[in-house]
Amino acid sequence: MDVREYIESGIVEAYATGMLVDADAREVEQMAEKHPEVRDAILEAQSTLNALSRAYAVQPNSEWKDDILSAAFAAREGSSSRQEEPVVRTIGHTQTAKSGGSSRWAIAASIALLISLGINAVQYSNFNDLRSELRATNLRIAELEQNHQVMVASYKEANQQLAVLTDPTTASFVMKGVEGRDPEYRADVFWNAKTEMVYLNVKNLPHAPAGKQYQLWALKDGKPIDMGVFDGIDPDTTLKEMGSVPGAQAFAVTLEPTGGSVNPTLEEMYIYGAPAT
Repeated sequence: MDVREYIESGIVEAYATGMLVDADAREVEQMAEKHPEVRDAILEAQSTLNALSRAYAVQPNSEWKDDILSAAFAAREGSSSRQEEPVVRTIGHTQTAKSGGSSRWAIAASIALLISLGINAVQYSNFNDLRSELRATNLRIAELEQNHQVMVASYKEANQQLAVLTDPTTASFVMKGVEGRDPEYRADVFWNAKTEMVYLNVKNLPHAPAGKQYQLWALKDGKPIDMGVFDGIDPDTTLKEMGSVPGAQAFAVTLEPTGGSVNPTLEEMYIYGAPAT
C-alpha cells in the first residue's frame, strides 16, 4: 500500500480521534516520521477537530451567572431562617450567535467531518479486516510450505531407505534378546558392502533410562567396533544411519552411559545377531 492509499484508508482520522489501539497508533506515528504526507494529514485532521471544538464551545450567559449566584445565596439564607420561603427561579436559555455566517460554516464543516469520519471508519474497518485475512492467509501458506518441506524430506529418506534395502550388496543381520533379556527384543542391521555403511531398524527395545544410551557394536575378527549410540525406538525414523565398517561377522547392542563407551559393557548386552539366513 502506498502513502496516499494509507492516508485515505481512514487510519489518520481514527488516530486523530483516539480510536486506535496502541499498536496501530504506534504504526501511524512511525509512518508519520517516515512520510511528511502522513504527518501533514494528521495535523490537518487534528486542526479540523480543534476548530470544531472551539466553534461549539458555548460561553455561559451573564444572566446565568447572576441566576446561579442568586439561587445559591437564597439556599444559604433559607437554611439559616425558616421564616423566609425559598425563591425558585428558572434559569432561561438565551443563546446569541455572534455571526450567522461563521455558525453556518462551522455546522457545514462539522457535517462534512462527520460524514468523512463515518466513511473513513468503514474503510478503516474494512482495511483491518483485509489485513487480518492477509495475515491468516500468509500464516496458512507458511504452514503449507513447512508441511511440504517435511513431506519432501520424508520422501527422500524413504527413497534412500528403499535403495538400501533393495540393493543386492546389502546384507541383513537380525538381533534378538540375549539370555536374561526379553526374547522379544529385536533390531535389524543392514550393512552395504559398496558403501560400508550400517543402518539400524529398532523394532522392540525399551527406551533407554536417564543418563543411559544404547550403543551398537560391529564384531569383526573377534573385536568390537563402535557404530554409534541411540535412545531406543524412534517413531519418526524407520531406518537409522549409524557408522561404517569394512565388514562384520555379527552385531550387538549394549546399554552404556550417555555418549557411549570405548568398550562394550558385556553385562549390559541386550540383543545380538549374526547374518540373516
